[in-house]
Amino acid sequence: MASFLFAVKTCGSNLQGPGGTFTSPNFPFQYDSNAQCVWVITAINANKVIQINFEEFDLEIGYDTLTIGDGGEVGDPKTVLQVLTGSFVPDLIVSMSNQMWLHLQTDESVGSIGFKVNYKEIEKESCGDPGTPLYGIREGDGFSNRDVLRFECQFGFELIGEKSIICQENNQWSANIPICICMYHIFSYYYF
Repeated sequence: MASFLFAVKTCGSNLQGPGGTFTSPNFPFQYDSNAQCVWVITAINANKVIQINFEEFDLEIGYDTLTIGDGGEVGDPKTVLQVLTGSFVPDLIVSMSNQMWLHLQTDESVGSIGFKVNYKEIEKESCGDPGTPLYGIREGDGFSNRDVLRFECQFGFELIGEKSIICQENNQWSANIPICICMYHIFSYYYF
């Protein structure tokens, strides 16, 4: 039986607030195989927490993962907030402490484009502003624990997802913001 050795590529960095952007290696091109990358984000103000949102995200589904955790103990299963793979991600992820870590682990086969992340410091006991859906209307402007936001769509659009979301005690919204899709097909008629 043949045995193969693969070189593990390490990457990542220590980042500090109040905000910034970082990407996976080679983004927007294919990230490296056998990568082990760790980013640790620390709020300058110890009384704040870290909020991240993804501008782009695409990992080889089921094989390459981005684990996101709270605090400075990278890899501690008790501090894991999310394990992401594929192309679906939450709107926002918020830490409960002034530190957050992200661990990218890729296998030896095909990769994808990776990700681009924005981070910033926000007040404790806050979920951050999740935004308003395109063609949507949001009722409520509080982002603190137990605050509720309600959504509806403009005329001619249908709401897909939750009509309301709650900022939970773990600083995460109870669901992603909904989307508004057009209910009618638009036809153009040309007269000659």
